[in-house]
Amino acid sequence: KSITCSDGVRLAMKCWRNFDDGVPSRRKILCLHGWLDNAASFDRLAPLLLRSLSRGSDDDDDDDHDADDATEIIALDFPGHGLSGHKSPDGPPQLLAEYAYYVVEFFDAVGWGSPFEESTTSTAGTSTAARDKVIVIGHSMGAGVAVVLGASFPEWCASLVLLEGAGPLARNADDAPRHVRAACRRRIRSNRLLFPDDGGGGASSSSSASSSRAKIYENVDAAIEARLDTARRMPGDQYLSAEAARDMVLRATVPATPTTDPSSSSPTDPSFDPSTPVAFRHDPRLQWPSLQYYTREQVESFYRRVAHPVCLLTAEDGWPVDARAEEAVREVLRPDCAERLKGSHHFHADPDTVGEVVERVRKFLGEWGL
Repeated sequence: KSITCSDGVRLAMKCWRNFDDGVPSRRKILCLHGWLDNAASFDRLAPLLLRSLSRGSDDDDDDDHDADDATEIIALDFPGHGLSGHKSPDGPPQLLAEYAYYVVEFFDAVGWGSPFEESTTSTAGTSTAARDKVIVIGHSMGAGVAVVLGASFPEWCASLVLLEGAGPLARNADDAPRHVRAACRRRIRSNRLLFPDDGGGGASSSSSASSSRAKIYENVDAAIEARLDTARRMPGDQYLSAEAARDMVLRATVPATPTTDPSSSSPTDPSFDPSTPVAFRHDPRLQWPSLQYYTREQVESFYRRVAHPVCLLTAEDGWPVDARAEEAVREVLRPDCAERLKGSHHFHADPDTVGEVVERVRKFLGEWGL
């Protein structure tokens, strides 16, 4: 399933629900993934959460769910990630707020909210019933996008569930010139490699140019090992399960050479030959330094405007957070629930730890009547 945004970028998504066609969803949940991940990072959390929120899930004799429990969970692929399209060579830089923009495009396209309606409230439950709003679950970078969205469009959100991330990455204001310099140099140098003969052909040419110059892996298993190695090299004592890595890599790779059978052109297809060489299809520009980061004052401004219930779950072996950032979360964002659980940065995707994450999310939503 996908939508095409107003700028031509295609947004892909994965969907789970516990009701039939024609039944309106009463509980809407949007999942936002982390940097260089994709919607498949929620392949374990989403179905488990869907079952746990269904009132009939503990009754073997009752498979019918109350209409008020009709739940729809959608996980997006951000631009340049997963199966979504890439931005054009001359497109705006992929700042964190740009990802929030594409979430707004999604809300508008599926009828979950219109960006042209003025907000009539800054709280979580007065102008629109809380159950008609959207529960936003964000992991890592996706948690930063969730905070930006919740602060900017508070009328759309019922609550925020932040997994291993508590908002945008804050940088010192005095470092802004250095960031611009580094971003400009990297962009010019890389563009000459990515688009040596490009005439500005738009998003489709950007995607094809990126994939044609991507590193080639011998097979899917080699790409999975590369993803595991990336996790091991992240700050702290991070790790990633082979199962979670496989979920994300299958959605993030394409055959390195065209296949003779169009029906088996994706590693997610059952007929795909696992010995086929593959390449990651994500936009290599995602690895460039940003032209602009939020300052600590700006991040705290977003925190102050989050008026919904907030659940913050972090992992024992997760991403390290500096003391000043932790203080801002504690004193300014002030999450209603803050717990540290077993696992690493992808504790919501690893099979050994996802169950505890789902149970804590279910309990939090129940406490707030969501």
